[in-house]
Amino acid sequence: MNPSVAGIDGMTSINITGRKQWFGWEYGPETYSACVSTRLLKSSSEVKRGMSRNKLKKGASGKVGLGAAFINDRNGAIARTSLNLTYAYHIFIDDAQLSMGLSFLAQQFKIDNELAKFRELPDGQTDPLQGFLGKSTYIPDAAFGLNYASNKNLSYNYGFGLSVFQLFQSPVKFGDIEVDYKQLQQVRYYHINGYFNNVFKDNHDWVYEPAFVLRATETLQASADFSMRFIYKQQYWAGLSVRTSGDFILLSGIKLNRMYFGYSFDYGFNEISRLSYGSHEVMFAIKLGDSTRRYKYWQRY
Repeated sequence: MNPSVAGIDGMTSINITGRKQWFGWEYGPETYSACVSTRLLKSSSEVKRGMSRNKLKKGASGKVGLGAAFINDRNGAIARTSLNLTYAYHIFIDDAQLSMGLSFLAQQFKIDNELAKFRELPDGQTDPLQGFLGKSTYIPDAAFGLNYASNKNLSYNYGFGLSVFQLFQSPVKFGDIEVDYKQLQQVRYYHINGYFNNVFKDNHDWVYEPAFVLRATETLQASADFSMRFIYKQQYWAGLSVRTSGDFILLSGIKLNRMYFGYSFDYGFNEISRLSYGSHEVMFAIKLGDSTRRYKYWQRY
């Protein structure tokens, strides 16, 4: 969602997710992704806590993060496969970290010749895309992101992020066909997100975390998620999100050593949702790296 988070916690992270929307519909949208990110560190002891445990003392810090993501997205007759390569740069500002990231997007689009259906045109005309059924086209594009994360002390932290995708608004061209390519341009869209993470005063084993994600296009088509998550002993979490479309999302997860397992269930009250078994998403992640060299205090869970 934001290129700037590549290597943000100093760990080498591997994430695998799978999402199936409108479970029970044969051709409901599906998304699968595999991502890896890391931080290029320069010394054996990058960041140390001060004597008060509330201040951070930085050493010869590595500021560069690298990431790669492979994403396969299928929506009806249209399939998109994307490879994202990311460069991020992280700067310490007192007890916070400002991150910037740039991604190159290499995308492949394909129209399924068995699922695609075209409207009938007058006078025996045919849709120009019919000649490209089963064929692929390759589209480059880019994304940019900013993120600010503060870690004032062991009790609470917060962060905000902004990202822009489809910077070039590259059109999805299937060969040399006579069509207005402005109609085929990918839409530039924006993400704004924020969170606040704090312990309960009476029980420091529990942490609560309100958060939001806002998505919008330049034509002001927008949606937002507002969530509340509860974390127990930095190992278990559960929460609820509400989407402005009327959907509710249940979140849950567990951390086992360096491994993370997560599950979410979406349910809406529109006609499609009532005729399906909701949307399901599973996540697996693993974080690798010598803890003496990494910024463990940035870990979210």
